Amino acid sequence: MPGKSVIVDTNALLIPGEFGVDIFAELERLGYTAIIVPRLVLNELEALRARASLKGKERRAAAVGYALLQDYVRDTNRRREQSGCTVVLEPEVGAEGGSDTDTALIRLAARRGAAVLTNDELLRRRLTDAGIVTVYLRGRTILEERE
Repeated sequence: MPGKSVIVDTNALLIPGEFGVDIFAELERLGYTAIIVPRLVLNELEALRARASLKGKERRAAAVGYALLQDYVRDTNRRREQSGCTVVLEPEVGAEGGSDTDTALIRLAARRGAAVLTNDELLRRRLTDAGIVTVYLRGRTILEERE
């Protein structure tokens, strides 16, 4: 039986820095074995980190999210042995036709049969309307799934 896959949205990578929640450990707890980070999400996170207008808590959250992702990818072999979980850096998706990131994530999730981790309320509604499972931060402490 194949494991569950989840696609990570940019704002989800800010959760560790904003709320101190280890999203990768939480995703493993929920049974996800493939964590998909699209290149467009990495690009958005890198742009956020480089934005001069980003101050204080937001700047720290972007830096923490980026560092945690890099550490998790680097340690993927060790983690796979311990938990069976891997991170997949998905090549560029959705940029064709000028589609926005949210639309690209919805298309990718539908194509791969994956859930999406996001705290973006509008995106969560669009995912639910499309019949895609969402994972989101609940009570500032844990991740929860909603079908």
